[in-house]
Amino acid sequence: MTEGIRTTTVPFFMGRRLVVGERPEKYIRYWRYLIRLENLSSERVQLRERFWKVFSITGSLESVRGKGVVGMQPILAEDSPIFQYHSHVQVPVPWAHMWGSLRFERPNGSSFDVKIPSFPLCDRAYWSGNGNKPKEKVK
Repeated sequence: MTEGIRTTTVPFFMGRRLVVGERPEKYIRYWRYLIRLENLSSERVQLRERFWKVFSITGSLESVRGKGVVGMQPILAEDSPIFQYHSHVQVPVPWAHMWGSLRFERPNGSSFDVKIPSFPLCDRAYWSGNGNKPKEKVK
């Protein structure tokens, strides 16, 4: 929790798709993630910006930055303290981590960042050895 803002993150593996024509075989993994924000303070704040990073087992790091989330800049106040949204990310490897921060603004114009802890994006079928493992090599 930062500055009275509690975050909850829930990732969902949506599946994988074979990239046609790639040799060796290559898959794109699709993830949906849910973010729940709760303002536990009495101070009114508005979400202004997002910063995301995705780090994969290949060592690549992608960064995303933008205004608000899913086209909105919600206000969290005593009468509406909770905001929840979902979005998605595509990952070309079976294992990655995602983390970031959300910038909030107070009525007086000052801002603060709420950190979103790292959460795993793991294609469990790839690692389970249950025979459903895609035939791909991770470089």
